[in-house]
Amino acid sequence: MAFAGGLMQLGCTDVLSLHEYFLEEKVYSRFEKGEMSPEEFRMQMRSGLNDHVTDEQIDQAWNLILGEIPPHRVALLEKLKLNYRTFLLSNTNKIHYDHYQEQFRKSFGYPALDSLFEKAYYSFQLKLYKPDPAIFEYVINDSGLTPAETIFIDDFHSNVESAKRCGMQGIHLTDGIELSDIIHRHF
Repeated sequence: MAFAGGLMQLGCTDVLSLHEYFLEEKVYSRFEKGEMSPEEFRMQMRSGLNDHVTDEQIDQAWNLILGEIPPHRVALLEKLKLNYRTFLLSNTNKIHYDHYQEQFRKSFGYPALDSLFEKAYYSFQLKLYKPDPAIFEYVINDSGLTPAETIFIDDFHSNVESAKRCGMQGIHLTDGIELSDIIHRHF
């Protein structure tokens, strides 16, 4: 795990204990729900790191969790947007958001990742978090979607199940299955 390696480089001697503490104290989910600022998150992170670690170093290590957006997925979303209403609903936080928006601009020339969609919804901005049904209800109401005509695709089974309980059609994107395979099978 690249993130664990990044933390060790910053002086973390017990990555597992720090991770368990973050889970127990709901640090990750509070940060992704916008209940914690980047400054507060970094202070929590510093509890397991060397004192001299900068904000930029913490952000760099934290962003190691993120993967690259494959060009073929961007091309698929560009095609889908021509004929369908497309939306992004992401559990994310301000540090990750800033990073992938910048990377997306550099890699694909769009002003933002949001440009691939009719509208993008981010947990830290909404103060809501998947799989809470409230976040799905918000998107449905804000975008005027008809749940039965809406397909929600996610890599977490709990998120798909919650979307289904809100009336959407749900598809679980499992390892080894490409988004394009799902699209070709259902459209």
